[in-house]
Amino acid sequence: MFGTKKNKEADFITTAEPLKLTTIATGTVLKGIIEVEGSLRVDGVIEGDVTCHKMVVIGPQGTVTGNITSVSAVLQGTLKGDIHVTDLLTLKAGCLMNGDIYTCKLEIEPQARFNGTCNTIEEQQLQTKAAE
Repeated sequence: MFGTKKNKEADFITTAEPLKLTTIATGTVLKGIIEVEGSLRVDGVIEGDVTCHKMVVIGPQGTVTGNITSVSAVLQGTLKGDIHVTDLLTLKAGCLMNGDIYTCKLEIEPQARFNGTCNTIEEQQLQTKAAE
């Protein structure tokens, strides 16, 4: 009656995979090639190419000068370079994108600015290109 019931929720919490989120805070400047295993949020500045195995979020104050390759991405800040996304790319109101887009799915909100070409292609083509 007492003490025989296991807390399955506690077991799940201790055995679940930890959240893999890398955050580049406001005021931080990174230069070079960056590869992230999990997700990435940029509120600072990155000067160089970014490869992310999950989601990239560029916050309203964030800036990336270089190319991005990821599974999905949400742009609220500034990107000066090409972006290769194997799933969904969302350009939020207030973002500035200067470069070419390669994606399967694209969502652009009103007031988002985009200068470049957009290539919506199949996921298999993007995965092949990312592997090269």
